[in-house]
Amino acid sequence: MPVLLMRLCAPLQSWGASSRFTRRETEMMPTKSGVIGMIAAALGMKRSEGLLRFEGLRFGVRVDQPGTLMSDYQVAQKFPEKPRSQRITLPLSKRYYLQDAVFLVGVESEDRQELESYREALSHPYYQLFLGRRSCPPDGPIKTDIQDGDLEDVLKTAPWSATSRYRRYVERTQRHFPERAEGEIVVEPRNEESSGEFIDELNDDPVSFDPRERKWKSRSIKRLPDAVRFLPSTDGAKPPNSPNGTSELFDDVDIFGAVADAAKGEKE
Repeated sequence: MPVLLMRLCAPLQSWGASSRFTRRETEMMPTKSGVIGMIAAALGMKRSEGLLRFEGLRFGVRVDQPGTLMSDYQVAQKFPEKPRSQRITLPLSKRYYLQDAVFLVGVESEDRQELESYREALSHPYYQLFLGRRSCPPDGPIKTDIQDGDLEDVLKTAPWSATSRYRRYVERTQRHFPERAEGEIVVEPRNEESSGEFIDELNDDPVSFDPRERKWKSRSIKRLPDAVRFLPSTDGAKPPNSPNGTSELFDDVDIFGAVADAAKGEKE
């Protein structure tokens, strides 16, 4: 079954699933609602449009670079054109973000053509894309790929998509902190897999993005028992089943290295 892979990287990300009122929290990885909203924006869909085309998608995330949690305080005023004594100050809100995180998101569907349309839209988005909140644009174009296989297997074998700086950091410290070279995977279980395993729930499956009537429903999620081991090395990184550990879509180091070697050859 085809799986669309998306590398989500940004200085800040924020993926809310239970935020209310003045406290805006973030999950520690992308939500299904946030990613579908991003794809819908890329397709040029209006908020009032139905989401039937996204029914049946199976969603999964691999944490390639966990990032760190930060918080920020925000406040605003209404009617700035009025005298200061008549301005209405909104309550102080606390908002949470993930710093310097990188995730590999997979979306599985029986309809390969539909996934191809998502991929094309993400490469030429109609609206500006954000990773959760509007204050969190991606670090560049969303890198994508479509691979055949089960969602779990594709996420296990895809090349490590962390930044080169983080890879070097993990390589230097993995002797004392080996868990930093591992990536957690969370997926939606198939219906027949719901028995005999610990299944959690998250209220992030979108029903409507209409501002007048936003709705979500709960979906089941499970964490795979064995984390992916990235095996960092001086010349790259790869999961155990990856043939060469690099990918044109997820690793720019080889591209710039080839350009530098070509330029050096011309000078010689």
